[in-house]
Amino acid sequence: MGRAVISRNDVAALAAAAPEPAPAAGLAVAVVPGVALAGGQPTPEPDMYRTRLFKYIPGEVVTLYVTLSTLVQSASSEARGLDWLIFVVGIVATPTYLWKLQGVRKWGQLIISTLAFLVWVFALGGPFKQPPLSEWYKPVYGAIVLVIYTFFVPVFGA
Repeated sequence: MGRAVISRNDVAALAAAAPEPAPAAGLAVAVVPGVALAGGQPTPEPDMYRTRLFKYIPGEVVTLYVTLSTLVQSASSEARGLDWLIFVVGIVATPTYLWKLQGVRKWGQLIISTLAFLVWVFALGGPFKQPPLSEWYKPVYGAIVLVIYTFFVPVFGA
């Protein structure tokens, strides 16, 4: 399973681009997901909700952020600038990692995954829990945004 989300539109586009097999004696030929096309390549199945959810969440980059943030917090009492730096590195790392190492080529998925990283950091607090943003930031806000984003993005995502 690759990391790129496969939608019904992707399956239809692959089927339309594939050379059509010659129908036998005037019979119609239907393209069915999971069944091989004329070139022998199987038509992929569209991703279901759970698979789309896993593909949209950049777990590797969230792990990178949590690890670096924890190291900075434990090593320094003045981590404000480093927290923001790690946050920006994560925002840049998300689409870069997905594009270069996971082969994701859909801009919509890259944007959704980058926003997912931002939502995860917001839920964890990160630089948002430091002054001056700490005056309005409450952990419950991050938790609510995380649950709503995570629930709906596989439904409406690219």
